[in-house]
Amino acid sequence: MVACGKKYETTLPSLSPITESVYASGVVKAVGQYQVYPTVTGQVMDLLVKEGDTVKAGTPLVRIDDRSAGAGSRISAAQVRLLERNAGDNGPVLVQLRKSVDQARDRFKLDSANYDRQNALWAQRIGSKSELEQRELAFNTSKAAMTRAEKALVETRDRLRTELEVARNNATISSAGSDDRTPRSLIDGVVYDVMIEPGELATPQKAIAVIGSASDLYLELEVDEYDIRSVRIGQRALVSMDSYSGESFPAEVTRIVPLMDERSRTFRVEARFTGTPPRLFPNLSAEANIILRTKENALTIPASYLLAGDSVLTGPDMRTAVKLGARDMERVEVLEGIDAGSVLYKP
Repeated sequence: MVACGKKYETTLPSLSPITESVYASGVVKAVGQYQVYPTVTGQVMDLLVKEGDTVKAGTPLVRIDDRSAGAGSRISAAQVRLLERNAGDNGPVLVQLRKSVDQARDRFKLDSANYDRQNALWAQRIGSKSELEQRELAFNTSKAAMTRAEKALVETRDRLRTELEVARNNATISSAGSDDRTPRSLIDGVVYDVMIEPGELATPQKAIAVIGSASDLYLELEVDEYDIRSVRIGQRALVSMDSYSGESFPAEVTRIVPLMDERSRTFRVEARFTGTPPRLFPNLSAEANIILRTKENALTIPASYLLAGDSVLTGPDMRTAVKLGARDMERVEVLEGIDAGSVLYKP
């Protein structure tokens, strides 16, 4: 059409299906996927797994230089064995002390009997006062010696048992230190990446491996803060990936993390495939359209014909206000303001 010498591109509204959706981008993740960080610093002596290996929880992954830890563990174990022998009832230290107690008790019994006998004789005016005093001194001396021997036995037994408990705790700490030098998998899964080589220095600041579920994978998506209010758990999504160009796969929103990332101004949304691709790998990039609503027979116009302020040109210089409904990337639903016969001018 031509007006005032200017050529205009026009179109008519059409009845067609329209699907309103929210765009999201993200990556494929394995359930339980995490990076393994060592808790100690040391040279990597050996890799105990490789990429693609299936592991169980507790499987050792790498061995970090453990010579000092190994020596410490052996010393701790030796101390525990020595103290277990000494603190036992049949240990040489306590056996010797019990013999000393028995000897002191026998001596006390003898001196006690002699003192009682001498005391009885003195009551009958038999013997001398000096003999009685000697018997009393021997009685008191042997009684004190028996008390000291019994006290030494109890104190030594308690000390040895305390030292044994301390040694066992030290051995446990030393063993834990050895475990720290052999990082282990926290889950049943697969080793997706080993990020260190033998001879390199392992530090707590650098990840050494990536582990995750071998079969259970999901989508971790980012949704803009302006769109998150429309997203609900259970909504369907269509997912496309560079590794499957030209294909899309159905998914369903399973989780919405209700905290915005202040740097990206996005919310994290998780989704599960309901139609799984033949092969999936963690960290594959993905794009998703989360479907909000679909209409089969909607009056739609191309989005390029819409003016700011929700209006369209129904003549070269005639602006008409419209009420809009659903929209997608290409078309917009018009609820009021025009009908299927209205000729629209492209701005």
